[in-house]
Amino acid sequence: MNTYKYSIVRITPNPVRAETINVGLVVMKPSGPDVRVIETPTKLKAITNDFGLEALENSQKQLETILTSGLSIEQASLFFQGSFALSSVGTFHAANEREYELKINELNKLFITPERAKKRTEVSQKRIITELKDRFEKEGVMGKNLKEISEHKVVQGYPLSESEGLYAELLLKNGIYHLTETLDLRISNNRQKMGESAFKAVTINAAKTKWNNCVKTFVVYAADTPQEKAHSQQLNLVGGYADNVFNLLSSEDMSKYYDHMLVAAGKSLNFN
Repeated sequence: MNTYKYSIVRITPNPVRAETINVGLVVMKPSGPDVRVIETPTKLKAITNDFGLEALENSQKQLETILTSGLSIEQASLFFQGSFALSSVGTFHAANEREYELKINELNKLFITPERAKKRTEVSQKRIITELKDRFEKEGVMGKNLKEISEHKVVQGYPLSESEGLYAELLLKNGIYHLTETLDLRISNNRQKMGESAFKAVTINAAKTKWNNCVKTFVVYAADTPQEKAHSQQLNLVGGYADNVFNLLSSEDMSKYYDHMLVAAGKSLNFN
């Protein structure tokens, strides 16, 4: 049984916004450092357009060079403390190459790979989705399956990038696409909500990459005034990517949101 030391590779492109994401990992093997980083730009674009795959690959090569020259992984974790940083050092055990790769996959899923959409929904968030769907069903514009998007119906779970586990929570098409993501901020777990907000930003960015200027993106969140202040960082993150954000608890906000979606669905609005 061999013991391996590892560290998670992180980037913080903008120290003012202090948004950090995990983009890879480095493992010290007897043969030398094994540095692995993400291969698609989607996760990077969730927080920056200034730090791309090329910059990440350059940092990867620099890290490999330093570790190959004799610097220990503990020393490297102290050396890299800027926009490109390493976490504190951890360890895992593996008896052979197969077990080694399985451990790498576990670390990747735990720290790096974005959580897939089917796993990220929680009870409180379902209530937001349910409320939106109930209204659309009442108005006769909620589709029963993905094919009904061609009939100007709102559909749930439309695939944006299945390989990355990215699906639109709600999507409508009428000339252009209209995407809705939801975010429940009534839960006081800041770390959890930041991760969820980042995933929403990734999803929105994937839609904009897929359809360029042919998509409008919205986030419907739920929070009272103190919760809005407590989760301002999360709201700023998704607000930087969405075209508009609407508070489920604001009748004025939701009137604007439903008006837009129903008009886009070809539904005549009555203001009686």
